[in-house]
Amino acid sequence: MPYIRAVTPNRTTLQRARIAVSILFFTNALTLSAWLPRLAELQSDLGMSDIEVGAALAAGAAGGVAAGISAGPLINRWGSNRIAVITLFALLPVLPFIGLAPGAWMLGFVLLIVGGLDAVMDAAMNSHAMRVQHDMKGIGVNRSILNTFHGFWSLGTVAGGLIGVATAAIGLSIAWTMTIVAVLCGVLVLSARAWLLPGVDPDSFLESTDDPTDGAQPDPGSLAAAGPVSATERQAASRVLAQPIIWGLGAFIILAVMIEDIPGRWSSIYLTDIGTPAAYVGWGFVAFTAAMTAGRFLGDRIVDSLGERRWTRIAMAASAVVLGSSLIAQSTWLFLVGCAVTGFGVATLFPAAMRAAAHLPGVRPATGVATLSWLSRAGFVTAPLAVGAIAEGLGVGWGIGVAVVAAIALVPLSAILKWEKTR
Repeated sequence: MPYIRAVTPNRTTLQRARIAVSILFFTNALTLSAWLPRLAELQSDLGMSDIEVGAALAAGAAGGVAAGISAGPLINRWGSNRIAVITLFALLPVLPFIGLAPGAWMLGFVLLIVGGLDAVMDAAMNSHAMRVQHDMKGIGVNRSILNTFHGFWSLGTVAGGLIGVATAAIGLSIAWTMTIVAVLCGVLVLSARAWLLPGVDPDSFLESTDDPTDGAQPDPGSLAAAGPVSATERQAASRVLAQPIIWGLGAFIILAVMIEDIPGRWSSIYLTDIGTPAAYVGWGFVAFTAAMTAGRFLGDRIVDSLGERRWTRIAMAASAVVLGSSLIAQSTWLFLVGCAVTGFGVATLFPAAMRAAAHLPGVRPATGVATLSWLSRAGFVTAPLAVGAIAEGLGVGWGIGVAVVAAIALVPLSAILKWEKTR
Protein backbone atom coordinates (compact mmCIF):
# COMPACT_ATOMS: atom_id res chain seq x y z
CA MET A 1 0.00 0.00 0.00
CA PRO A 2 1.61 3.30 -1.05
CA TYR A 3 2.18 6.03 1.47
CA ILE A 4 -0.12 9.02 0.86
CA ARG A 5 2.31 11.81 1.67
CA ALA A 6 1.03 14.79 3.54
CA VAL A 7 2.72 18.17 3.42
CA THR A 8 6.12 17.75 5.02
CA PRO A 9 6.48 19.92 8.14
CA ASN A 10 9.15 22.58 7.97
CA ARG A 11 12.52 22.34 9.69
CA THR A 12 11.51 24.36 12.74
CA THR A 13 8.39 22.26 13.30
CA LEU A 14 10.38 19.04 13.06
CA GLN A 15 13.14 20.28 15.34
CA ARG A 16 10.51 21.16 17.94
CA ALA A 17 8.83 17.79 17.46
CA ARG A 18 12.18 16.09 17.99
CA ILE A 19 12.59 17.94 21.30
CA ALA A 20 9.05 17.05 22.35
CA VAL A 21 9.52 13.35 21.59
CA SER A 22 12.83 13.37 23.47
CA ILE A 23 10.93 14.76 26.48
CA LEU A 24 8.37 11.96 26.18
CA PHE A 25 11.14 9.35 26.25
CA PHE A 26 12.89 11.09 29.15
CA THR A 27 9.76 11.41 31.30
CA ASN A 28 8.64 7.86 30.55
CA ALA A 29 11.93 6.54 31.90
CA LEU A 30 11.82 8.89 34.88
CA THR A 31 8.43 7.57 36.00
CA LEU A 32 9.69 3.98 35.87
CA SER A 33 13.11 4.37 37.46
CA ALA A 34 12.94 6.83 40.38
CA TRP A 35 11.79 4.16 42.84
CA LEU A 36 13.98 1.26 41.69
CA PRO A 37 17.10 2.24 43.68
CA ARG A 38 14.87 1.96 46.77
CA LEU A 39 13.51 -1.49 46.01
CA ALA A 40 15.38 -2.96 48.98
CA GLU A 41 13.77 -0.34 51.23
CA LEU A 42 10.37 -1.13 49.78
CA GLN A 43 10.95 -4.84 50.35
CA SER A 44 11.86 -4.20 53.98
CA ASP A 45 8.92 -1.86 54.62
CA LEU A 46 6.41 -4.38 53.25
CA GLY A 47 8.14 -7.45 54.66
CA MET A 48 8.30 -9.12 51.25
CA SER A 49 10.32 -12.20 50.45
CA ASP A 50 12.52 -12.26 47.35
CA ILE A 51 9.98 -14.34 45.46
CA GLU A 52 7.23 -11.85 46.35
CA VAL A 53 9.42 -9.05 44.99
CA GLY A 54 9.88 -11.02 41.78
CA ALA A 55 6.14 -11.64 41.49
CA ALA A 56 5.34 -7.94 41.99
CA LEU A 57 7.84 -6.93 39.29
CA ALA A 58 6.47 -9.61 36.97
CA ALA A 59 2.97 -8.21 37.51
CA GLY A 60 4.14 -4.95 35.96
CA ALA A 61 5.45 -6.80 32.92
CA ALA A 62 2.21 -8.81 32.68
CA GLY A 63 0.26 -5.56 32.61
CA GLY A 64 2.35 -4.50 29.66
CA VAL A 65 1.67 -7.75 27.83
CA ALA A 66 -2.08 -7.41 28.35
CA ALA A 67 -2.42 -3.72 27.54
CA GLY A 68 0.06 -3.71 24.67
CA ILE A 69 -2.57 -5.33 22.45
CA SER A 70 -4.69 -2.17 22.61
CA ALA A 71 -1.89 0.23 21.67
CA GLY A 72 -2.21 -0.18 17.90
CA PRO A 73 -5.96 0.45 17.63
CA LEU A 74 -5.75 3.41 20.02
CA ILE A 75 -2.93 5.01 18.05
CA ASN A 76 -4.69 4.40 14.74
CA ARG A 77 -7.88 5.99 16.08
CA TRP A 78 -6.52 8.96 18.04
CA GLY A 79 -2.94 9.46 16.89
CA SER A 80 0.36 8.70 18.60
CA ASN A 81 0.68 12.28 19.86
CA ARG A 82 -2.56 12.19 21.85
CA ILE A 83 -2.15 8.64 23.16
CA ALA A 84 1.40 9.27 24.39
CA VAL A 85 0.31 12.34 26.36
CA ILE A 86 -2.95 10.83 27.64
CA THR A 87 -1.30 7.65 28.92
CA LEU A 88 1.43 9.64 30.65
CA PHE A 89 -1.12 11.76 32.50
CA ALA A 90 -3.10 8.63 33.40
CA LEU A 91 0.12 7.15 34.79
CA LEU A 92 1.20 10.12 36.93
CA PRO A 93 -1.46 9.90 39.70
CA VAL A 94 -0.75 6.17 40.10
CA LEU A 95 2.96 6.66 40.88
CA PRO A 96 2.67 7.69 44.58
CA PHE A 97 0.79 4.45 45.32
CA ILE A 98 4.04 2.54 44.71
CA GLY A 99 5.15 3.95 48.05
CA LEU A 100 1.72 3.75 49.68
CA ALA A 101 0.97 0.10 48.92
CA PRO A 102 0.27 -1.74 52.21
CA GLY A 103 1.48 -5.13 51.05
CA ALA A 104 2.92 -7.25 48.25
CA TRP A 105 -0.43 -7.91 46.56
CA MET A 106 -1.37 -4.24 46.37
CA LEU A 107 2.12 -3.34 45.12
CA GLY A 108 1.73 -5.93 42.39
CA PHE A 109 -1.64 -4.46 41.44
CA VAL A 110 -0.20 -0.94 41.28
CA LEU A 111 2.70 -2.14 39.13
CA LEU A 112 0.22 -3.99 36.90
CA ILE A 113 -1.49 -0.67 36.15
CA VAL A 114 1.83 1.11 35.71
CA GLY A 115 3.08 -1.59 33.34
CA GLY A 116 -0.10 -1.49 31.25
CA LEU A 117 -0.06 2.29 30.84
CA ASP A 118 3.66 2.23 30.13
CA ALA A 119 3.23 -0.33 27.33
CA VAL A 120 0.70 1.87 25.52
CA MET A 121 2.77 5.01 26.05
CA ASP A 122 5.89 3.18 24.86
CA ALA A 123 4.21 2.18 21.60
CA ALA A 124 2.81 5.67 21.09
CA MET A 125 6.02 7.58 21.70
CA ASN A 126 7.99 5.17 19.51
CA SER A 127 5.40 5.55 16.76
CA HIS A 128 5.66 9.32 16.96
CA ALA A 129 9.45 9.10 16.97
CA MET A 130 9.32 7.11 13.75
CA ARG A 131 6.94 9.65 12.25
CA VAL A 132 9.45 12.41 13.05
CA GLN A 133 12.27 10.27 11.65
CA HIS A 134 10.36 9.77 8.38
CA ASP A 135 9.41 13.43 7.97
CA MET A 136 13.02 14.46 8.60
CA LYS A 137 13.84 12.86 5.26
CA GLY A 138 11.58 15.43 3.62
CA ILE A 139 13.97 18.19 4.69
CA GLY A 140 17.08 16.29 3.66
CA VAL A 141 18.03 14.69 7.00
CA ASN A 142 18.74 11.06 6.08
CA ARG A 143 20.71 9.94 9.14
CA SER A 144 19.03 7.91 11.87
CA ILE A 145 17.86 9.77 14.96
CA LEU A 146 15.97 6.90 16.58
CA ASN A 147 18.87 5.79 18.77
CA THR A 148 19.09 9.32 20.13
CA PHE A 149 15.52 9.11 21.37
CA HIS A 150 16.38 5.90 23.21
CA GLY A 151 19.46 7.66 24.53
CA PHE A 152 17.16 10.23 26.14
CA TRP A 153 15.19 7.35 27.65
CA SER A 154 18.40 6.09 29.21
CA LEU A 155 19.17 9.59 30.45
CA GLY A 156 15.78 9.50 32.14
CA THR A 157 16.70 6.29 33.92
CA VAL A 158 19.94 7.87 35.15
CA ALA A 159 18.04 10.94 36.38
CA GLY A 160 15.48 8.70 38.07
CA GLY A 161 18.22 6.67 39.71
CA LEU A 162 19.90 9.80 41.05
CA ILE A 163 16.57 11.07 42.37
CA GLY A 164 16.01 7.75 44.12
CA VAL A 165 19.47 7.82 45.70
CA ALA A 166 19.19 11.48 46.75
CA THR A 167 15.74 11.20 48.29
CA ALA A 168 16.77 8.07 50.18
CA ALA A 169 19.77 9.95 51.57
CA ILE A 170 17.59 12.76 52.96
CA GLY A 171 14.92 10.36 54.24
CA LEU A 172 12.11 11.45 51.89
CA SER A 173 9.46 8.76 51.58
CA ILE A 174 8.97 6.84 48.34
CA ALA A 175 5.41 8.17 48.07
CA TRP A 176 6.55 11.80 48.26
CA THR A 177 9.44 11.06 45.91
CA MET A 178 7.07 9.71 43.27
CA THR A 179 4.69 12.63 43.81
CA ILE A 180 7.51 15.05 43.02
CA VAL A 181 8.46 12.97 39.97
CA ALA A 182 4.83 13.01 38.79
CA VAL A 183 4.62 16.80 39.07
CA LEU A 184 7.96 17.27 37.30
CA CYS A 185 6.99 14.96 34.43
CA GLY A 186 3.59 16.61 34.09
CA VAL A 187 5.13 20.08 33.79
CA LEU A 188 7.69 18.92 31.22
CA VAL A 189 5.14 17.21 28.97
CA LEU A 190 2.60 20.03 29.26
CA SER A 191 5.32 22.42 28.13
CA ALA A 192 6.27 20.31 25.13
CA ARG A 193 3.04 18.68 23.94
CA ALA A 194 2.16 21.53 21.56
CA TRP A 195 5.35 20.76 19.63
CA LEU A 196 4.28 17.20 18.77
CA LEU A 197 3.24 16.67 15.15
CA PRO A 198 -0.53 17.18 14.74
CA GLY A 199 -3.10 14.79 13.34
CA VAL A 200 -3.31 11.01 13.17
CA ASP A 201 -0.52 8.76 11.98
CA PRO A 202 -0.32 7.47 8.38
CA ASP A 203 -1.26 3.87 7.68
CA SER A 204 2.19 3.13 6.32
CA PHE A 205 5.50 4.79 5.55
CA LEU A 206 6.07 2.68 2.45
CA GLU A 207 7.01 4.82 -0.53
CA SER A 208 5.40 4.22 -3.92
CA THR A 209 7.66 2.72 -6.60
CA ASP A 210 7.14 1.99 -10.26
CA ASP A 211 8.14 -1.61 -9.66
CA PRO A 212 6.97 -2.96 -6.31
CA THR A 213 9.08 -6.10 -6.81
CA ASP A 214 12.38 -4.31 -7.31
CA GLY A 215 13.73 -5.88 -4.10
CA ALA A 216 14.59 -2.62 -2.37
CA GLN A 217 14.52 -2.80 1.40
CA PRO A 218 12.50 -0.03 3.06
CA ASP A 219 14.01 1.74 6.04
CA PRO A 220 13.20 -0.50 9.04
CA GLY A 221 13.11 2.47 11.38
CA SER A 222 10.29 4.10 9.44
CA LEU A 223 8.26 0.90 9.24
CA ALA A 224 8.51 -0.42 12.74
CA ALA A 225 5.26 1.11 13.94
CA ALA A 226 3.21 0.81 10.78
CA GLY A 227 1.73 -2.67 11.35
CA PRO A 228 -0.24 -4.78 8.85
CA VAL A 229 -2.42 -2.68 6.57
CA SER A 230 -4.06 -5.25 4.32
CA ALA A 231 -5.37 -8.80 4.29
CA THR A 232 -2.11 -9.90 2.69
CA GLU A 233 -0.10 -8.23 5.43
CA ARG A 234 -2.27 -9.80 8.14
CA GLN A 235 -1.66 -13.21 6.60
CA ALA A 236 2.06 -12.46 6.58
CA ALA A 237 1.89 -11.59 10.27
CA SER A 238 0.33 -14.97 11.03
CA ARG A 239 2.98 -16.80 8.97
CA VAL A 240 6.07 -15.11 10.38
CA LEU A 241 5.99 -17.23 13.56
CA ALA A 242 6.35 -20.32 11.37
CA GLN A 243 9.88 -19.23 10.45
CA PRO A 244 12.56 -20.80 12.71
CA ILE A 245 14.73 -17.67 12.54
CA ILE A 246 12.12 -15.54 14.33
CA TRP A 247 12.31 -17.91 17.30
CA GLY A 248 16.09 -17.64 17.25
CA LEU A 249 15.78 -13.87 17.30
CA GLY A 250 13.11 -14.22 19.97
CA ALA A 251 15.52 -16.17 22.18
CA PHE A 252 18.19 -13.55 21.51
CA ILE A 253 16.01 -10.61 22.48
CA ILE A 254 14.55 -12.35 25.56
CA LEU A 255 18.08 -12.99 26.85
CA ALA A 256 19.04 -9.39 26.06
CA VAL A 257 15.99 -8.09 27.94
CA MET A 258 16.89 -10.24 30.95
CA ILE A 259 20.36 -8.69 31.02
CA GLU A 260 18.84 -5.21 30.74
CA ASP A 261 16.39 -5.97 33.54
CA ILE A 262 18.19 -7.96 36.22
CA PRO A 263 21.37 -6.19 37.39
CA GLY A 264 19.79 -2.75 37.69
CA ARG A 265 16.54 -3.76 39.35
CA TRP A 266 18.01 -6.19 41.86
CA SER A 267 21.22 -4.32 42.63
CA SER A 268 19.92 -2.52 45.73
CA ILE A 269 18.72 -5.79 47.30
CA TYR A 270 22.01 -7.53 46.49
CA LEU A 271 24.13 -4.67 47.83
CA THR A 272 22.05 -4.62 51.00
CA ASP A 273 22.56 -8.37 51.44
CA ILE A 274 26.37 -8.09 51.20
CA GLY A 275 26.47 -5.36 53.82
CA THR A 276 26.82 -2.22 51.70
CA PRO A 277 25.95 0.95 53.65
CA ALA A 278 22.42 2.18 52.91
CA ALA A 279 23.72 5.40 51.32
CA TYR A 280 25.39 3.36 48.54
CA VAL A 281 22.88 0.64 47.71
CA GLY A 282 21.22 2.73 44.98
CA TRP A 283 24.44 3.25 43.05
CA GLY A 284 24.30 -0.12 41.30
CA PHE A 285 21.22 1.01 39.41
CA VAL A 286 22.85 4.37 38.60
CA ALA A 287 26.06 2.70 37.37
CA PHE A 288 24.13 0.31 35.14
CA THR A 289 21.85 2.92 33.59
CA ALA A 290 24.57 5.55 33.16
CA ALA A 291 26.76 3.05 31.30
CA MET A 292 23.83 1.91 29.15
CA THR A 293 23.15 5.55 28.26
CA ALA A 294 26.74 5.97 27.09
CA GLY A 295 26.50 2.70 25.18
CA ARG A 296 23.41 3.87 23.32
CA PHE A 297 24.88 7.20 22.31
CA LEU A 298 28.14 5.55 21.18
CA GLY A 299 26.62 2.31 19.90
CA ASP A 300 26.19 3.32 16.26
CA ARG A 301 29.90 4.13 15.93
CA ILE A 302 30.95 0.90 17.63
CA VAL A 303 28.66 -1.26 15.49
CA ASP A 304 29.73 0.50 12.30
CA SER A 305 33.35 -0.20 13.19
CA LEU A 306 33.16 -3.79 14.48
CA GLY A 307 29.85 -5.15 13.19
CA GLU A 308 26.92 -6.27 15.32
CA ARG A 309 27.89 -9.90 15.72
CA ARG A 310 31.50 -9.24 16.69
CA TRP A 311 30.58 -6.47 19.14
CA THR A 312 27.87 -8.64 20.72
CA ARG A 313 30.39 -11.41 21.34
CA ILE A 314 32.96 -9.04 22.83
CA ALA A 315 30.43 -7.19 24.98
CA MET A 316 28.70 -10.28 26.32
CA ALA A 317 31.94 -12.13 27.06
CA ALA A 318 33.22 -9.10 28.99
CA SER A 319 29.90 -8.73 30.83
CA ALA A 320 29.84 -12.38 31.88
CA VAL A 321 33.42 -12.29 33.16
CA VAL A 322 33.23 -8.99 35.07
CA LEU A 323 29.71 -9.37 36.49
CA GLY A 324 30.31 -13.02 37.38
CA SER A 325 33.60 -12.17 39.10
CA SER A 326 31.93 -9.42 41.13
CA LEU A 327 29.27 -11.82 42.38
CA ILE A 328 31.90 -14.36 43.41
CA ALA A 329 33.98 -11.69 45.19
CA GLN A 330 30.90 -10.14 46.88
CA SER A 331 32.61 -6.76 46.60
CA THR A 332 30.54 -3.58 46.45
CA TRP A 333 32.91 -1.70 44.20
CA LEU A 334 33.59 -4.60 41.88
CA PHE A 335 29.83 -5.15 41.58
CA LEU A 336 29.39 -1.49 40.57
CA VAL A 337 32.03 -2.02 37.88
CA GLY A 338 30.21 -5.18 36.78
CA CYS A 339 26.95 -3.23 36.50
CA ALA A 340 28.66 -0.57 34.40
CA VAL A 341 30.34 -3.05 32.04
CA THR A 342 27.09 -4.98 31.60
CA GLY A 343 25.03 -1.84 31.02
CA PHE A 344 27.41 -0.59 28.35
CA GLY A 345 27.62 -3.99 26.68
CA VAL A 346 23.89 -4.67 26.49
CA ALA A 347 23.00 -1.21 25.13
CA THR A 348 23.11 -2.17 21.44
CA LEU A 349 21.53 -5.63 21.62
CA PHE A 350 17.84 -4.67 21.47
CA PRO A 351 18.20 -2.49 18.33
CA ALA A 352 20.47 -5.12 16.76
CA ALA A 353 17.74 -7.74 17.09
CA MET A 354 15.14 -5.32 15.73
CA ARG A 355 17.27 -4.55 12.68
CA ALA A 356 17.69 -8.27 12.03
CA ALA A 357 13.91 -8.76 12.31
CA ALA A 358 13.37 -5.95 9.82
CA HIS A 359 15.44 -7.86 7.24
CA LEU A 360 13.83 -11.30 7.44
CA PRO A 361 13.52 -12.78 3.91
CA GLY A 362 9.98 -12.53 2.59
CA VAL A 363 8.66 -10.69 5.66
CA ARG A 364 7.59 -7.07 5.68
CA PRO A 365 9.91 -5.13 8.04
CA ALA A 366 7.01 -3.86 10.18
CA THR A 367 5.70 -7.41 10.64
CA GLY A 368 9.07 -8.77 11.69
CA VAL A 369 9.71 -5.91 14.12
CA ALA A 370 6.23 -6.07 15.66
CA THR A 371 6.45 -9.83 16.15
CA LEU A 372 9.85 -9.61 17.79
CA SER A 373 8.73 -6.75 20.02
CA TRP A 374 5.87 -8.92 21.28
CA LEU A 375 8.22 -11.84 21.97
CA SER A 376 10.55 -9.58 23.92
CA ARG A 377 7.86 -9.05 26.56
CA ALA A 378 8.46 -12.62 27.71
CA GLY A 379 11.85 -11.51 29.01
CA PHE A 380 10.33 -8.86 31.25
CA VAL A 381 7.94 -11.42 32.74
CA THR A 382 10.47 -14.24 33.06
CA ALA A 383 13.41 -12.30 34.53
CA PRO A 384 11.91 -11.19 37.86
CA LEU A 385 10.20 -14.52 38.44
CA ALA A 386 13.41 -16.46 37.79
CA VAL A 387 15.55 -14.20 39.96
CA GLY A 388 12.98 -14.16 42.77
CA ALA A 389 12.65 -17.94 42.83
CA ILE A 390 16.41 -18.53 42.81
CA ALA A 391 17.07 -15.77 45.34
CA GLU A 392 14.50 -17.25 47.73
CA GLY A 393 16.40 -20.51 47.92
CA LEU A 394 20.03 -19.62 47.21
CA GLY A 395 20.41 -15.87 47.64
CA VAL A 396 20.12 -12.78 45.44
CA GLY A 397 23.66 -13.17 44.10
CA TRP A 398 22.71 -16.50 42.54
CA GLY A 399 19.57 -14.88 41.14
CA ILE A 400 21.55 -12.11 39.47
CA GLY A 401 23.74 -14.89 38.08
CA VAL A 402 20.89 -15.51 35.62
CA ALA A 403 22.16 -12.41 33.77
CA VAL A 404 25.64 -13.95 33.62
CA VAL A 405 24.23 -17.16 32.12
CA ALA A 406 22.23 -15.10 29.61
CA ALA A 407 25.36 -13.19 28.56
CA ILE A 408 27.27 -16.44 28.03
CA ALA A 409 24.42 -17.85 25.95
CA LEU A 410 24.38 -14.76 23.74
CA VAL A 411 28.01 -15.23 22.65
CA PRO A 412 27.21 -18.14 20.28
CA LEU A 413 23.63 -16.99 19.69
CA SER A 414 24.94 -13.74 18.17
CA ALA A 415 25.32 -15.72 14.93
CA ILE A 416 21.55 -15.19 14.48
CA LEU A 417 22.32 -11.56 13.55
CA LYS A 418 22.80 -12.50 9.92
CA TRP A 419 22.09 -9.05 8.57
CA GLU A 420 24.94 -6.54 8.89
CA LYS A 421 24.55 -2.90 7.98
CA THR A 422 26.31 -2.09 4.72
CA ARG A 423 29.22 0.23 5.43
